[in-house]
Amino acid sequence: MRIGFIGAGKVATAFGRYLHGHGVAIGGYYDRHAEKSTHAAAATGSQACRDGAQLAAISDVVLITTRDDQIQPACEELCRQEAIQAHHCVGHMSGAHGSLILDAAARRGAAVFSLHPLQAFAQEEKALADLAHTWFSLEGSDPRLADIEKLMARTGNRCLRLSSQGKPLYHLAACIFSNYLVTLLAHGMRALEKGGIDPMQGFEAMRPLIEGTIANIARLGPAKALTGPIARGDRSTLAHHLQALAAAQDAELKALYTFMGLKTLDLALQDVLKEPDKAEAVRKVLEGNYP
Repeated sequence: MRIGFIGAGKVATAFGRYLHGHGVAIGGYYDRHAEKSTHAAAATGSQACRDGAQLAAISDVVLITTRDDQIQPACEELCRQEAIQAHHCVGHMSGAHGSLILDAAARRGAAVFSLHPLQAFAQEEKALADLAHTWFSLEGSDPRLADIEKLMARTGNRCLRLSSQGKPLYHLAACIFSNYLVTLLAHGMRALEKGGIDPMQGFEAMRPLIEGTIANIARLGPAKALTGPIARGDRSTLAHHLQALAAAQDAELKALYTFMGLKTLDLALQDVLKEPDKAEAVRKVLEGNYP
């Protein structure tokens, strides 16, 4: 099985290098920017192709690793050129889209799929290092995708199998886990700064707490991992926090704190907070009914 890439950005290049390092044959790369194709091909012992049709001709699996908005047009152009044949597997690595955007290839008899790495890749070398510990999602219904599963098993990576209907909510969840976590941590650093603490130094101090919390969720699940004043039903601490926010005159941070607090109360009620009177007192404080 030879893998070819349409698009030679950091994810495609790192993934190709990763596969090559596990003994998987890389056919080549095609990118509109020839220097990218040359770099990726040199790093994988493969061919820098002059166009997508040449790439498809030397590949069994064609991965379209362009920008998301270019995946469907690139697939349709390959099909217009009759470069995609029934023996091909054609996939992309977008988290947001399913295999349906490759319908032009499916109509030519190819097996279509999406293969998405659950990792935030900012740089090629870091991406290469992270791939060994990365889960992938695999979406598509063609029986020939068993070959893609075997490929991932060869590298030792684990896969989530997704339905086409489940792909959008999977990607939404990934955005919450990654992007929204960044935003939440940024607001925590903002609170530190309001308190006169250097935000980056404060983040380093909080980092063991963050990592310990994630470890507890992995071990116990979210409801049982919950600690802190809401889990204890500690109305007075929450009132103290809100008074501090009022003094800091940060309405946006207060709105986030109270919204997250009410959601945390709902979670606490699933397991760790068993006293209804304490729960009701916490809710009143978070809704602004405190002295």
